[in-house]
Amino acid sequence: MTELNTKLIARAMGLLLCVIAAAMALPLGWSLYYQSGDSLAFFVSMFVAGIPGILLARIPVQGDIRLRESFVIVSGGWLLCALAGAIPFLIAGTFTNLPDALFEAMSGFTTTGATVIADVESQPAGILFWRSLLHWLGGLGIIVFSVVLIPRLGTGGFQLFKAEVPGVQIERIKPKLRETAKVLLIIYLSLTLAEAILLWLAGMSFFEALSHSLATIATGGFSSRAESIGGYSSTLIEVIVMVFTFLSGVNFALYHGIFSRRGYQSLIRNQEFKTYVGIVITATLLLTVTLLGTYSPGQALRHGSFQVVTIVTTTGYSTADFNTWPDISRTILLLLMFVGACTGSTAGSVKILRWQLIAKHAYREVNKFLHPKAVLPIRHDGEIVPENVINQVFAFTGLYMGLFVLGTLCMLGMGLDLLSAASSVAAILGNVGPGLGSVGPMASYAHLPTAGKLLLTFMMLIGRLEIFSVLAILTPAFWKR
Repeated sequence: MTELNTKLIARAMGLLLCVIAAAMALPLGWSLYYQSGDSLAFFVSMFVAGIPGILLARIPVQGDIRLRESFVIVSGGWLLCALAGAIPFLIAGTFTNLPDALFEAMSGFTTTGATVIADVESQPAGILFWRSLLHWLGGLGIIVFSVVLIPRLGTGGFQLFKAEVPGVQIERIKPKLRETAKVLLIIYLSLTLAEAILLWLAGMSFFEALSHSLATIATGGFSSRAESIGGYSSTLIEVIVMVFTFLSGVNFALYHGIFSRRGYQSLIRNQEFKTYVGIVITATLLLTVTLLGTYSPGQALRHGSFQVVTIVTTTGYSTADFNTWPDISRTILLLLMFVGACTGSTAGSVKILRWQLIAKHAYREVNKFLHPKAVLPIRHDGEIVPENVINQVFAFTGLYMGLFVLGTLCMLGMGLDLLSAASSVAAILGNVGPGLGSVGPMASYAHLPTAGKLLLTFMMLIGRLEIFSVLAILTPAFWKR
């Protein structure tokens, strides 16, 4: 096995730090506009992150990024970005210790939306915007941004793209990687601006509209209100957020298909999208029925539909304290945390395509009992799915459930009750955000012990990068020459 190209890795890390440092100019601008008192924190943070980034980015390198380097850059890069993202929280005094700041920054970058800030509304404007911007940057991936903005990553940039962008298989929308990333960014930016304008027209301030659109399109969940979207008491705002949350759970490659020669056929013929719609409708009806004893029919549909969409897309926004809902209602939401939306979206969790392939594999095995000699390939959208992909799906799902059980046991050992322990791990590993029990939508993760916060921080990372990229570099075989 060839030796890792450490200079190339260091240079890629430097480019990521440069992106983060440049991004800090946006919350700095809002801080100066509102005179919120945290402008110095972002000014200093830009230099703390930017100077090492510039120095590392200037390292001369040879060769392209291979698969092994891509795993190190992706996993290490997300950790490095989270550490850089934590700097403003520490300097501004939002947190007095690194574990809390790292938890909040990692929650932002991984679009988890879980917070350890007990009183969100007391935070200055710059910090509030920084939290939402972390979502937006992490939603499509710092790596993709770098591929677009800094072509010096070379032809090996596809290895980074493949290692970071969520999904079972990577589809190149355009022949060239850089063109693919540009298309994704244009779609991403267009949805963000469209939602921001609509929320602004619906009654939010432009600052809040932009902040919430950054978080929504990334399926993040950070809000500037302690009561989340419910704090606005506006049906129109809820509908806008719900619609764009649903749209963000769709495979972004399908949007490109809509504007190409295929038109809406790319949606209509896509099995995963049709299942996604079916799950949302079915879960909404079930949840609405279970809430009829708690709300009027109209209110039950309003809260039920919103919560189904935000949980299945792993956004985690709320319009009500679903922690107080009936057990059957909360059970539905807990199950949805393991579903996820479409592959190729910014959503987390297992994702619908994997569950579809597992179901098709189970159906095939039943048929083999009836027809032992039959050759029964698994098809998806008319194409045969390779057996190695099926094996990867089962490996991922098995590891995901194993990590859920292990994480739950660890949280139980730290003193949490079963509901809080299980839902916290499910919500964090799936990048959902709020859980149930003591980590419900109107609470925070601030009361957890430091060990619990660090464990969940790692769970966010491994969940966002879909397990394999992180576990690969933790194996002894990865580091053998």
